[in-house]
Amino acid sequence: MKYYIGRSSNTNVTEAVKEATQNLTKPKLIFFFCGVSHFSEYTKEFYNLFPASITIGSTTIVELCKEGAFKDQLLVLGIEDGIECSADLLEDVDRYPVKYVNRVEQCVKKMSSLQNCICFVFSNAFLGCEESVLNTLNSVLMEKNIPVVGGTAGNNAKENVTYVALNGKIVEKSSVFVLIRNLGGKIHFIRENIYKSTGKTFIATKVDSRQRIVYEYDHRPAADVIAEALNTTVSGLSKYMDTCPMGRIIGNHMYITANCSVLENKGIMYHARVYNNAKMALLEPDDYRTVGEETFREIKKEVPKPSLTLIVHCLARTLLFEGEGYLQEYAKKIGTELGDYVGFSGYGEQLNQHNFNQTMTAVVFE
Repeated sequence: MKYYIGRSSNTNVTEAVKEATQNLTKPKLIFFFCGVSHFSEYTKEFYNLFPASITIGSTTIVELCKEGAFKDQLLVLGIEDGIECSADLLEDVDRYPVKYVNRVEQCVKKMSSLQNCICFVFSNAFLGCEESVLNTLNSVLMEKNIPVVGGTAGNNAKENVTYVALNGKIVEKSSVFVLIRNLGGKIHFIRENIYKSTGKTFIATKVDSRQRIVYEYDHRPAADVIAEALNTTVSGLSKYMDTCPMGRIIGNHMYITANCSVLENKGIMYHARVYNNAKMALLEPDDYRTVGEETFREIKKEVPKPSLTLIVHCLARTLLFEGEGYLQEYAKKIGTELGDYVGFSGYGEQLNQHNFNQTMTAVVFE
């Protein structure tokens, strides 16, 4: 793969884009990540400079690369050779993204081959749309054996707003996606959890999956069940909301589901959908340094010499690492272990059919 990773802290938007893309000539695909404040200006500037390129952007709480973790800077990945790609967007994702499924079909038709191909998707936050977007994409891509990897946009502003963009246009209530085919090798996926099961499991017996609410576990009020499991009261659950998420058990896999809030009727709202009769495990923090070392070993075993890695990092992990003074070390360690990479931090992570939280997903290109 022929690519370039650039970064700029220049407060002048035009100069920042020029600095971050100074080595790019004719990129096929550009990813850019930044904070909320200048996102609109960056989006237009990229389109003006590279109108023939596919340009996809997302807001983020931090930008990650091998030099470290940064806030309110511009991070750019431009790929000039070694890939084939096509992109589009899904609109009305909070209501019926399936209306635009033909756009996914058209993108697939543009690809000369589907071998070693993935779909990368970025969705706006605060819409509860991730599962609907995955269903729409997978209705076409699953039978083509094209994996889906995604992230929910993040922000570093006080207001609840995020943005995603495609080819110079900021889109609201939308998701942007790109099909990428690696011409030089395979594409590998690693999902890292830094939480482990407490051994306490429950069955979700009354849910509103669309609203992401579990009203009952094992036919009892959800808040009562979880409070008992944590040896606390319902009013005392708030201090465990960040450190003790739930895990959806699907086969041999566990997907972290972050707590959102405890409702007056003792239901619990989450940041990802929980379905009726789902098996749920109460989680607790694991040793994230030890887990990280195992993740790097696993990646290097599968891909001894990565060409490029894309990291989707959860907002909650970012805040945890930042609070413990580990974020900069972590960002640089990824570069030391894996080489060139870009990463962004958002409100959710997606892989294939699943939306989850508090997780790191790595997409590693051979």
